[in-house]
Amino acid sequence: MPSTSENQLTADDLAKFPLFADDERPALEWLAAHFEVRSFEPGEIIVREGSPATHFMVVLEGEFQYRRPSDPYSPVYVTGAGQATGVLPFSRIKVIAGRATAVGRTRVAAMPATDLRELVYRAPNLAQKLVSTMTDRTREFAQSEERTSKMLALGKLSAGLAHELNNPASAVWRSATLMRDAQNHRRREAIALRTQAIAPEAQSLLFRLSDSIAECTTEAVVDALERADLESELADWLHTKNLPDELAGDLVGSGIRVADLEQLTKVLTPDQARHGLRILVYDHQILCLTREIEEASRRISDLVQAIKSYSYMDRTPVSDVDVERGIDVTLRMFQHQLKHDFDVRREFAGNLPTIPANGSELNQIWTNLIDNAISAMNSRPNPEKILRVRTALEPEYVMVEIGDNGPGIPGEIRGRIFEPFFTTKPVGEGTGLGLDIVGRIVRSHRGNIRVDSRPGLTSFQVRLPLTQEPNIGSG
Repeated sequence: MPSTSENQLTADDLAKFPLFADDERPALEWLAAHFEVRSFEPGEIIVREGSPATHFMVVLEGEFQYRRPSDPYSPVYVTGAGQATGVLPFSRIKVIAGRATAVGRTRVAAMPATDLRELVYRAPNLAQKLVSTMTDRTREFAQSEERTSKMLALGKLSAGLAHELNNPASAVWRSATLMRDAQNHRRREAIALRTQAIAPEAQSLLFRLSDSIAECTTEAVVDALERADLESELADWLHTKNLPDELAGDLVGSGIRVADLEQLTKVLTPDQARHGLRILVYDHQILCLTREIEEASRRISDLVQAIKSYSYMDRTPVSDVDVERGIDVTLRMFQHQLKHDFDVRREFAGNLPTIPANGSELNQIWTNLIDNAISAMNSRPNPEKILRVRTALEPEYVMVEIGDNGPGIPGEIRGRIFEPFFTTKPVGEGTGLGLDIVGRIVRSHRGNIRVDSRPGLTSFQVRLPLTQEPNIGSG
């Protein structure tokens, strides 16, 4: 703390503030005698993050701003004249979580936290106000930390979704570019062919060959060895007919064989045949590129639908929720992390009824538990990473079990994992709120959660009531 001012408070000084207005004169005199006045210049730090929480404080003049530098999503709290802060009666705070900085010249009355027990008896009206302030502050901080945890989870999911969306989006762009080139080449070949007189029989045959490649599926049903033989046969035949043998691979890919072209070469000149064959090749390329664009667009649409289902964007907060579907779309959100080196084992009951719940909040449960399982398995070398997700229908509950074969939770900290701000992750990688949020959401749905852990096997079992109306938001 900075140096102490020589100014001493009086009961009249305190009586000017509404915070002290309801207490008797003796109480104000006792408070004035136990307060110490401290002055701070603009920009001076009043309390620093990580320092012990040792004083109850009231701002007498000016104001200060408080925020947590380690939390990029932390709001700025402003405390002005007449407002209380620091350690309050019945508070269990031990360490300052953020930094308070003076805005302008600021004077603060500070009282050692050790005097708070006596303050409760000397100034009961003040104590009641401070307890109310502490309750509001705790709720506000909890909401802030929950927002931070959600933003961190959203950041992870966003990065994964960006990766997942990038692949099909790039495929659409690449295929569209190639299709434009193929269309341009085909148009040039068609113009060149139109300048020559072609018999109706030849035109009809070209149309039939073009129609035969419409499905663009031949490549999927011909193995590599058979394809190589077909390409070699067709290349030799094209060479003997003085036609471009480099088209053999594309023609085989389009499903065209030597027998299909025998009749064509009888009704077309070699120059006409060359244009006609190239048109068939470009038709095949355009059809296949169209199929690729359709597939990539479908993947993008599926991802958007998964995001919509994950967030329940078009649903009321409490509705009939399909738990297994919610788990499925949550796993889809983690697809970018799970596609390599992970064995995801779904053991779904398949007969679960819908339950009354906030679907978005339930997805937060699955998100935090799956994220923790992935982090646990990634925390040390593990040749086989197994994520198990099991559901079961019980007489009064739907049970969801999420387990992993990571290192397990040490016994000495197992009892603390649901505590707010407790985390075993390195600084910057966890807020310690994931399981706290899970616990509160489960409680708000009047369910329960239990954990069993040992090296190589950790499982969280969540039970949610089948019919009891959840008390959403009371957790």
